[in-house]
Formats: sequence, C-alpha cells, structure tokens
Amino acid sequence: MSKIVDVAAVHFNVSERGDQGRAEAIRQFREAENRLDGTGVDLVVTCEGMSSLAQKVSEAESLDAPGELLTMYREFALRNACTVAGSVKLSDAGSVFNALVFIAPDGSFPGWYAKSYPTPREMERGIVPGAGAAVTETPAGRLGGVICYDLNFDTLAEEYRSLQPDILCFSSMFHGGHLQNSWAYRARSFFVGAVKDACSSVIDPLGREIAESCYYNRIARARINLDRFILHQDRNIEKFPLIRRKYRKEILIDTNSRLGVSLLYSCTPERTAREIADEFELVGLDSLLNSSAEEADRKRISGN
Repeated sequence: MSKIVDVAAVHFNVSERGDQGRAEAIRQFREAENRLDGTGVDLVVTCEGMSSLAQKVSEAESLDAPGELLTMYREFALRNACTVAGSVKLSDAGSVFNALVFIAPDGSFPGWYAKSYPTPREMERGIVPGAGAAVTETPAGRLGGVICYDLNFDTLAEEYRSLQPDILCFSSMFHGGHLQNSWAYRARSFFVGAVKDACSSVIDPLGREIAESCYYNRIARARINLDRFILHQDRNIEKFPLIRRKYRKEILIDTNSRLGVSLLYSCTPERTAREIADEFELVGLDSLLNSSAEEADRKRISGN
C-alpha cells in the first residue's frame, strides 16, 4: 500500500574564507527550521557541516546526555512530529564517531549511523571508523546513513543493497557528483543528500534527481512513495498494459528508459506493490540479474 513521505535535505552554505564556526552552523539550522516548521515534513536530513563547523572532537555529544545539537534536532522532531537525521560528533562507549543520529517524532533515538570511512585527517583528530552499513526503522521508512567520504567506497554501497533501505540519508561536506545517482540505483533506494557543494538533492531509486536546492531556496524537498517494486523490463514489459488496465490510477509504472528498469508503485491503501508484482508474476531486478549471472556462469563452466 502506498507510503507517502515528505523529505527535505537542508543545504549548507560555507564561506570560502573558512571563518565560520558553531554560531553560523546553528544559525543556518534555525533558518531552515523557520521554513520547515508546520509544513508537514516527514524527514529532514542535515549536512555534515553542522558537526564539522559546530563541534570539536572534545565537544562530542552522547545519546544519554544530548548537547546543543541533539537537543535542537530533537525539539524540531517533537514540534513537527517528524524524523530527523542529525549530523553530530557522537560519543559512545569511549569512542567518538562522525555520526548521523536518527530522531523519531516522539523524540526518541531509534538508531544511528557512524561514518564507516573517516578521512585520514579525521582519524588523526580522534574520529573512530564505524562498523559499516546500518539501517534504522523509523516512521519515515527504513533509513540508512552515508557520510561524505563514504561515498567513495563501493563495498559500503553493496552492503546497503543487501539491507534494502527505503532511503539513504547522505550528509556531506562534498557533493560526490554522479556517485550520488549511482548509489541510489545500486542500493535500490531513494537518496536524500544534504551537502555543501553544488546542490542538495533528492534522487529516486532509478538514479534520477527529482528535487534540488538552489540559490533562492537551500532546502531540497520532495514527496516520495516508498511502496515500490523495482524490475527490469526484460521478462516484464509485456505485462505492463495488463497491470495498467486492471489497476489504472491505483498504480504507477515509472521507467528509466536508458536503464531499461522500472519502478512499480502502489498508489492505493488496498494492496502493496509487492502484492501486485506477485499477482502478475513480475521478476524483480535483482532476481533477474542474479539468475542471469548464475546461468551464464553455469554455461561458461560447462561449455554449453
């Protein structure tokens, strides 16, 4: 059944002089609050600039004793009954992590992600690498975290594909260019990126940008449907007219023609995209690719 979520990525403006600090980071979040308060947003992702500019390693906060940043995120989540992915230097079990903490609408902390691949400079300053991909269940969906330098490591993207997040929350002091689009497609998930360079954006599971920030509005915002089934057109496309005739406006089949891959969305509370896929015996993208690879390997080995 359809699960509609309003998501927002808060872009971060950084002076090329490098003279901004904690007060400016907090000012920028307060400015974003003023634009988002009371607008029905379900998920807000903040930029790594919040922790990068506002905290030293020695100023790390903890979930047991939230400091100014976690308290600020928490108050926003409570006020708007939404989920926040908040950038913070987090102290846990004697280590300090560059983290995204997920704050639920009730103010609780259902989970957090620690940057798996801190930069060499971060590690020299005392930041400890996280344990890898992690998904947190929230009212805004299954959320995974990705922070800045992480985007360079393919193994992490593959870990996320196996975990099947609904949304990857990307918090970063660099943009990453086409890597953002690649990660969304490889993880089969939406990608909400709050960055400092170029534009912050929302990307769909087919790797297409559906919203971005700009000079006039530094919040990228989109309404997305998490109830989706991703499939290749091969072995499936001939069934699309049958599905459309039966369910009409209760479904949406959205295709990236250059990839030859589609998303089947359920737009009704009556049934899920997976149920429709099962009804028409649609073959999921990963099932098709895996079976194709296995068959090719079998024939390669057997020589037939």
